[in-house]
Amino acid sequence: MTASNAHKERVGSELRAMVQAPPGHKFVGADVDSQELWIAALLGDSTLGLCGGSAFGWAVLAGDKSRKTDLHSLTATAAAVSRDHAKVINYARIYGAGQNFAERLLKQFNPTMTVSEAKSKAAKMFSSTKGRRVYRLKKQYMEGFMEEDLDGQVVEMTSYQAMRLAKISGKKLDDMFERPKWVGGTESDMFNKLEEIADSEGPSTAFLSGRLSRALEHAQGRWGGTRLNWAVQSAAADFLHLMLASMAHLAPKARFCLSFHDEVRYLVSDEYKYETALALQITNLLTRAFCSQRLHQCFMLSKFYITSRLSPMTVGRDNGTLIATILTYLFRFINSHQSFHACSSV
Repeated sequence: MTASNAHKERVGSELRAMVQAPPGHKFVGADVDSQELWIAALLGDSTLGLCGGSAFGWAVLAGDKSRKTDLHSLTATAAAVSRDHAKVINYARIYGAGQNFAERLLKQFNPTMTVSEAKSKAAKMFSSTKGRRVYRLKKQYMEGFMEEDLDGQVVEMTSYQAMRLAKISGKKLDDMFERPKWVGGTESDMFNKLEEIADSEGPSTAFLSGRLSRALEHAQGRWGGTRLNWAVQSAAADFLHLMLASMAHLAPKARFCLSFHDEVRYLVSDEYKYETALALQITNLLTRAFCSQRLHQCFMLSKFYITSRLSPMTVGRDNGTLIATILTYLFRFINSHQSFHACSSV
């Protein structure tokens, strides 16, 4: 196995490279590129019904790490930090961290940055990504705010304005206003969907409908960050379960060895190493198609998803496998899962 991030000053970071397959066998594995970003973008796109339909979704799908057009590289350039540090900032924001936390991270990652610069960059980042939070007045309370026909018209207020109006009116905020939403940012759709899942009566994962722990279901506004985090990370666990189920059908001779986060490893004999690598690529395609279908989205069947979004390890790209073998694996899997449907376009 390999340890690409081994460092001399980090004792134990090299241990993975010491694991070797027994004679006549190979480790075949893959990691999913930007798995949780893709899931978060997919959830945001579900409100539009099209993969890549939102600005955030398009940035995740069309971004290219090698050309520095992926989301992490763009954040790194804008914030004047390394790409690894940008990943921390992006994931922290997705998992509910606020602007103050982003300011501290920017100062930590770039000590030469002044406090005012950190505040300015963090504010600009949150304004362009998360957007602004608005409260929409319910229709029955709009009389007096609109002079003409109310059809199609809305009254939106900031948090301060909404709370002040509710206090003056002697009513609860939830009684007068609809659920607050994020607007105007590239990630607004995604945050609205995550909060919808996290704050629902019975929160469940988007793909396999796994339920949140009952200890956190009725928290009455508490543990909001934890539930927001859960909405994405538990969906990532669904993704892994789907991959394992697919591989059990596509590569029955491959022995599941281990998984960590967004990576899986299989132990196979030398004669099946290329077939297993192929099965992983098809598994990636089918798993993403299934996840998209569960959110009622059209999944674009293209070379982009097959080659760019999964990084094969241990084996070479040119394995000489015939197209007929690909189709055999594909149809065998589909025939064994009659409930599987994917919307495809050419």
